[in-house]
Amino acid sequence: MDRILAQGEGKQLAWLVGIVLVLYGIFCLVGRIWGLDWTDILMLYLDPGNFPIDHQANDFFSLIVTLSGILILSALMISVFSNVFSNIAEAYRKGERRYRFSGHVLILGGGHPLVDMLKALQKHPDFVDKDIVVMTSSDVEALRATMETALDDAAFCRRITWYRGKRDNREDLLGARAFLARCIYLIGEDDEAAHDSLNVGAMDLLRDICGGEGSAIPCYITLEMRSSQDVFQYLPKEGDSRLRVEIVNTSDYLAEQLLVDTPFLPVPGAGQHLHIVIAGNGRTARSFAAVAAQVCHFPDFAQSGCRTLISFIDSDIRKEMDDFVANRQGLFDLSHYAYVSPAGREDHAPKEAFGDFLDLEWEFIDSHLSSPFVREQLETWAADPAQKLVVAICPEDAATALSAALHLPKAVLKADIPVAVYQKDHAELLDKAVSTGMFGQVRCYGEAMPETDALLLRRSERGQRVNYLYDLEYGNPPAASAAEAWAGLSFAHQLSSIASANSIPMKLRAFGLEPTRASVDALDAEALEALSEVEHRRWMTTVLLAGYRAAPKCERSDRSRFKELKNKEFIHLDIAPYDELAHEADKDRLIVQNIPYIMNGEEIVRI
Repeated sequence: MDRILAQGEGKQLAWLVGIVLVLYGIFCLVGRIWGLDWTDILMLYLDPGNFPIDHQANDFFSLIVTLSGILILSALMISVFSNVFSNIAEAYRKGERRYRFSGHVLILGGGHPLVDMLKALQKHPDFVDKDIVVMTSSDVEALRATMETALDDAAFCRRITWYRGKRDNREDLLGARAFLARCIYLIGEDDEAAHDSLNVGAMDLLRDICGGEGSAIPCYITLEMRSSQDVFQYLPKEGDSRLRVEIVNTSDYLAEQLLVDTPFLPVPGAGQHLHIVIAGNGRTARSFAAVAAQVCHFPDFAQSGCRTLISFIDSDIRKEMDDFVANRQGLFDLSHYAYVSPAGREDHAPKEAFGDFLDLEWEFIDSHLSSPFVREQLETWAADPAQKLVVAICPEDAATALSAALHLPKAVLKADIPVAVYQKDHAELLDKAVSTGMFGQVRCYGEAMPETDALLLRRSERGQRVNYLYDLEYGNPPAASAAEAWAGLSFAHQLSSIASANSIPMKLRAFGLEPTRASVDALDAEALEALSEVEHRRWMTTVLLAGYRAAPKCERSDRSRFKELKNKEFIHLDIAPYDELAHEADKDRLIVQNIPYIMNGEEIVRI
């Protein structure tokens, strides 16, 4: 009884009502002996003031009924109601209560992306009336307090319901009514050793829970490790669930916010090449390089042969270089790359059997950013008119990154070289430094950078449009909508479509275009062909980073085994110079001529 009264929410009240009714029934039966009917018993039971003043034969029994009413209805009832409401309030604060939501936004995890997602939901017109449920395995009260301080909007915060639960627990997902959600964001918690495995496990549970008939449920799942993403490159899309899963690499996404959605990267002029120097070689640095490699393709390569150069700088980088080359062997079989140290330079050329046609080049510099060797190199590069220099400082430790940025050679800072500095939590100190005017074009990059597409909706929409263009042209039969075509697409092709869309803002700047039908229609045939070739080179980089390999030149013309090589051996015969692929060039032209559709949803132009 003590445990029920102390811990219950509704059960203790049910017990009390049962005791009240049982006693009242007993009193009614015994009261007949003393000549008391049920109404007399009820008045004594409910109100002690009805106890008779005059002496009667039933005084002792009446006293028992009255005292029972005082004890149970006056004392225990108040205590029980107080406990019920107190326990309900405490359970709500701790995230232990569950409610019957439908059409809600479900966010699984309380990690870094949460605050930006909530701020985006706060402003997005499609979600103004939607309930938001956040389920986390961390301290709900502490997380709620942090988010409410960051959001500073009491009315919006009342729309957020907080659950404590595990995203890889079936009962918790059912309690969050994932099967009735409008959309799901599977972000996980910060600093989890098994973040990706937990998210994948949760994804499998959600697929099962969201089976059956009904509306499709978009589900965005974040992965931290590139190796986890690589696994999904080989997986087919499962179509037996309403869940529409989209994979997002968190480090790649951070790089996209800078390299796709802002004009941070300069466009090289005629006879120039873009040189991206990346200090660090952790997950953040490699993602910066991967995204840059997919967007930095320029028309001048066809005439001058100027390749985009990506240089990593880190101490003891040899092993990291060997790992990178081994993990992306197909890319480096076709690439110029070099190992550089103060002792000398070791160059590697593309394998002769494949040919030399990629517009990317790589360097791995074995030193550190503050070494005299590297500082001298930076000063030389900053003054070189044949290159456009960009510096990204990407150590995993944000304080180290900030210190390195503020102590770059003065020649680099005075030359207004774009410098991106990784900051994880707060960028206020960097902002103060920039406001002094002494640090050139230094800017924040990372989790502390204000997100422009925190809900991943624009990123996804543009990727869907790219895929829909292909589906309309080559589908058999084509899907009825972009969303329908997206639903059956493999993860690898989803990421490829998103990469294609991500490359468009740089194409527009490189060719001096606006994302409008009038601007694209004004291009002459030569410019359209140059844009198509740039798109082909972008596509080759994307599929090579995804793990595909090229075939030797002598085997590329035999396309009889095209599907077998692609699907079973991950060899793609279209990884070849643009002029070898006249029969495939329409795929690139399709994207180029529909830039207004991809970016703004304008009318589709068929090839």
